[in-house]
Amino acid sequence: MHPIFYYIIVYLIVGAIGMYLANKKQEKHIQLQRWLKYFTYVAITGIVVASIFANLFYVAAIVIIAAGLFEMLKANFSVVITRIQYVIISLFSYFLIAFGFWKFAETFNQAFLLFIYFQVFVFDGFCQITGQLIGKHKLASKISSAKTVEGLAGGWIFCIISAIPSASWIHKSLFIAIMLGLLTGLTSFTGDILGSYFKRLVKIKDYSNLLPGQGGFLDRFGSLMMTGAVYYLLQLVIQF
Repeated sequence: MHPIFYYIIVYLIVGAIGMYLANKKQEKHIQLQRWLKYFTYVAITGIVVASIFANLFYVAAIVIIAAGLFEMLKANFSVVITRIQYVIISLFSYFLIAFGFWKFAETFNQAFLLFIYFQVFVFDGFCQITGQLIGKHKLASKISSAKTVEGLAGGWIFCIISAIPSASWIHKSLFIAIMLGLLTGLTSFTGDILGSYFKRLVKIKDYSNLLPGQGGFLDRFGSLMMTGAVYYLLQLVIQF
């Protein structure tokens, strides 16, 4: 069995413990919402990993891109927007990132796709859990009130940690693995905060409710799309 399954199980157990501790003082309905989000995330992770092993990640990418486009169009045109440049900028940014993400899914081999997705999976999950456990300092309150400095730090640290043992999948050194972990954390955060910024412009909480507990496809996969697009760009530039 591929090592990623063991690693994911370990991280899910650690995440579940963190979720339990973070929920102890929360009201019942908040606890239920968080656990729904957790288990939906587990299911999504299983589907994405299965698509990579089946060499069908490009199909998953097309589904994500199509659903994301639907959500972006709905968000832009379901409310009155006083500045048309918001629509133009958001759609142009989306198409640029979506193209890079699709090429990422089409270009890289199975090992590299697993390597990158594993890091994004860890970053997303532990940003949330760390933020819920110890988050006190708001990171970008005008864009997203839920994001904290502690949450970002926790997600980034675990992202780097996850890159180290999985570097052997792509035959990279410890130093390169750490650098890639740093980059993946940066791109994941950028994709997430960019999505939150465009949501703030059109005054919505989630892009849709297509994914129970997660919101929409852009809410869940924005970080992965941005990361994929950046790695495809790097592949074009330096052929790493």
